[in-house]
Amino acid sequence: MALMLYLEDFLPVGAGLSSSAAVECGLAFALSNIFNLDINRVDIALISQKAEHTFPGVQCGIMDQFASVMGKKDHVLLLDCNTLDYETLPFDTEEYVIALINSKVHHSLAEGQYNVRRKQSEQGLQLLKEKYPDAKTFRDITPQQVRDVKSAFEEMDVYNRCLYVTEEIERTKKGAELLKNGDKKGFGELMYKTHEGLSKLYNVSCEELDFLVECAKEHCEIIGSRLMGGGFGGCTINLIKKNEVEEITTAIVKKYKEKFEIDAEVYVMHLSDGTHLLD
Repeated sequence: MALMLYLEDFLPVGAGLSSSAAVECGLAFALSNIFNLDINRVDIALISQKAEHTFPGVQCGIMDQFASVMGKKDHVLLLDCNTLDYETLPFDTEEYVIALINSKVHHSLAEGQYNVRRKQSEQGLQLLKEKYPDAKTFRDITPQQVRDVKSAFEEMDVYNRCLYVTEEIERTKKGAELLKNGDKKGFGELMYKTHEGLSKLYNVSCEELDFLVECAKEHCEIIGSRLMGGGFGGCTINLIKKNEVEEITTAIVKKYKEKFEIDAEVYVMHLSDGTHLLD
């Protein structure tokens, strides 16, 4: 039987679950309340992001910290990372639940690969802005436009990063529309496509994560699966038919154990409110 954990007061370190963002935002929120600083939630997220940049030196975006403080029960967030405008989208778990499978592979963004990917993306964006002067960010550029100037890239890795980013922007927009229309199967298909991009273009997956996603594809009850967090290990996130979770994850964990001699763990998730005081 797979080890089933419900993450209410337990967050495994190094599993790609934004544990650092949770600690940063939780501490900032607590200090604000203890000393009556009245720091608003957006500023708590920004302060926590700055801490990530300054101390461990991970040049992360705002997504993890923002989700940590701005989460809403039974909803997901669609966030504009430029303006910090956001929208909450209903995400019921009556038919499909969110289950994470922890590969138990070491996950550490502080080792520098996250920053390498970011630098490559920035380098590629600069080249694309030279080709398309009206573009200010990646969202102003389509995947086809990236393909059209492929020969201008001296490094294929930089080209791949740009192609992934522009494709993922389109998937994010489409995913939001699918959720608004209640199409979880369509959303799940995008999750599989995202994993393929993360593995082949952004190159932040690993053999163990790819194996878990391939295992997920063998079960029609899993409608979507992808790595989560910064990659290089950690967890896959899966949308699984509610009444089939234990049976299917047990089979995947067993197959994973046979392949890698690692005991994976399964965490069933609940979408809850962001950082808040407990009664």
